[in-house]
Amino acid sequence: MQNKPYEGSVSDRLERLPWSKVHLSFLLMVSGGEWAETLMLLGNGAILALMVSILKFSTTVGTLIIPTSFFLGEFTGSVFFGWLADRKGRKFVFLYNLLVFSVGMILAGSMSNYILIALFIYIGGIGVGGEFPLVDSFTTEMMPSKVRGNRLALVYTIAVTAGPFLIFLAFLLKLATPAYSWRILFWFMGIVGIAIWAIRTKLKESPRWLEVHGKYKEADEITTEWEDKTKADLNLKELPPVTTKTTVKENKSKFKDIFEPDLRRRTVMMMIFQFFQSGIFYGFVALAPSFLLAKNFTITKTLEFTFLIFAGFFFGSIFNLFIIDKVERKWGIIGTAILAGIFGTLFGVSINVYMVIIFGFITTFILWNFSNFFHAYQAEIFPTRVRPTAAGTVYSISRVSTSILVLFIAAVILPHGVLASFAIIWVFIAIVVIDLAVLGPKSTKEQVETIME
Repeated sequence: MQNKPYEGSVSDRLERLPWSKVHLSFLLMVSGGEWAETLMLLGNGAILALMVSILKFSTTVGTLIIPTSFFLGEFTGSVFFGWLADRKGRKFVFLYNLLVFSVGMILAGSMSNYILIALFIYIGGIGVGGEFPLVDSFTTEMMPSKVRGNRLALVYTIAVTAGPFLIFLAFLLKLATPAYSWRILFWFMGIVGIAIWAIRTKLKESPRWLEVHGKYKEADEITTEWEDKTKADLNLKELPPVTTKTTVKENKSKFKDIFEPDLRRRTVMMMIFQFFQSGIFYGFVALAPSFLLAKNFTITKTLEFTFLIFAGFFFGSIFNLFIIDKVERKWGIIGTAILAGIFGTLFGVSINVYMVIIFGFITTFILWNFSNFFHAYQAEIFPTRVRPTAAGTVYSISRVSTSILVLFIAAVILPHGVLASFAIIWVFIAIVVIDLAVLGPKSTKEQVETIME
């Protein structure tokens, strides 16, 4: 254990830092990997539609090969990399998870046997599973509480542009080289991931994590570097005074800690939430192209309409930047879940092509607000000592449920019509609303060390 070379906590020093280039640089490095992996997260539905059209799989078999194997991989990665980030550090995991994703995607695009395609998509999913909980945790630990939600929403605003981009790329490839279109998409994702991994090697470790693990000298050095860069960037002689005094004890985590009495209620609450929120979000996102095909649109029209509909993610995330720190997080999640259900149902019953696009766009607009709210929430309500472990574990539940629920909707419910699919989604919404309203703590603008008090 090192001697502490500073008073108080690095948390208090990070809290008082004004926005500067050092924050922006951090967010861009974090966002890059998020963008690469969101290509697959939001693009798997379009790739599913392409492969079903080109390789003549049934929608059920295609769902098993792509969304199901991918989300099962995410489940594995969420638990493993979340635990590893608390044991070895946030930066340590960031140096490996993107490589796992990239290798998996490149190999998946090189296979012809559907079992091997599914296997390597699963491996790529392991890398993605480590990304999202860690980005939530890392960003939460580096940003001041007053703007924590906004900064994380900025990460996802950048990342969400990957969805419409991949849909547009899929559309162009379908026209130019249909037989290789899905392969090129996988290769593209892998190459982008490797390029961003190289940039990410410049990231520094989380001072909050270092402090909890008794590595005070390193925590002080990184925090001092951020302070010095902030003063230089803003031409400040002195930084704003430290206004909080937080006591942080050295406390190395064990996996079982997330089920100890002080955290059990939150862990169970988020597990219930994550199981059913995946049916709300991915029930629409992963199957939106299949919903359009079920309305008898051609594959070309389906990709065109999906591109327009998925543009709602980007505009919804921009809108969320202005409200995420003004609305209590739990109520933001509840409100957007209900609104997504309303407009998703209108999308399901619409026949007119313009109404289909409009209601689809509004649904994705709302769903990304929903997503930004809960990503911020699932990280900040857990303490630093177990943040990625807890966030990764509860997030992994959504990966299992997505594999189950999306396949269930595609194979069992969708044959009965798009409207039947949204009837099931409304059941998921009701469970999420009750769960959060009854068990969810408040968290907006509170310093992460005090949310547990």
